[in-house]
Amino acid sequence: GRGEFALNFGDYDVEITMPSDYVIGAIGECQNYKQVLSSAQFQRWTKAQTANEPIEVVTKDEALANEKRPESAKMITWRYKATNVRDFAWTASKKFVWDAMPHYNADGKKVMCMSYYGKEAYPIYSKYSTKVVNHTLKTYSKYAGLPYPYPVAISVEAANGMEYPMICFNPGRAEEDGTYSERAKDAAILVIIHEVGHNYFPMIINSDERQWAWLDEGVNSFMQFLTEQEFDNNYPSRGGPAHLITNYMKRSKDQLEPIMTNSENIIDYGNNAYNKAATALNILRETIMGRE
Repeated sequence: GRGEFALNFGDYDVEITMPSDYVIGAIGECQNYKQVLSSAQFQRWTKAQTANEPIEVVTKDEALANEKRPESAKMITWRYKATNVRDFAWTASKKFVWDAMPHYNADGKKVMCMSYYGKEAYPIYSKYSTKVVNHTLKTYSKYAGLPYPYPVAISVEAANGMEYPMICFNPGRAEEDGTYSERAKDAAILVIIHEVGHNYFPMIINSDERQWAWLDEGVNSFMQFLTEQEFDNNYPSRGGPAHLITNYMKRSKDQLEPIMTNSENIIDYGNNAYNKAATALNILRETIMGRE
């Protein structure tokens, strides 16, 4: 349903067996990159551990060549371990470019920020996706006062946005000729920040979004607004500032509900669960209490 999911924490040890030409991304740490990657790819993965910019572990040229070849008959197994997470999710494709760079928490712990995407998303994702993942961890860690506790944070280009622990799926394709509009770029950045941000709310904080969507979507949308503005102070944020919600708040009373309404019973889910809470927190920060 609309309330998505809230699960118990668990540990995962997962083996995924696929044709050898598929690129896999998953929650947790891969235990056998040296066995499943080519020597050149493993060298790039090693280089990415200390990079200041995203390094393509699987390059665009490799992805284009891989896509054209018949599916491999050889099978290989990727092994992943994840500790203390609410779910397990993964992705696989012959078409993936995969890039990576590190984020360092305030406590010095390294987190690998990664993106997986096809050629259709390359113009936007190669420039922005992994950098936005890195920026999101930095900003959320600062405002939540909580260093990101997991070893990886992954953005996968997909048809729409959805979050899981350590991995999320986000839109971001360019036009067929490789060009893209500012609107398409901004939309990709918005969703990547939002879905990566869900690692904090609800995945780490563990609020029950099946019951109270605002504790998940609303708090996250407020943090998303702060993160967008720190990424680009001219970013056209769609939620947070009070003037953006006035048309909703002017509706008749039968179209307005308390934010403490169950996820399945909200009339206007976007405004009630996302924007109303984000705006209220922003007013609290900017007008009532002050930023400190």
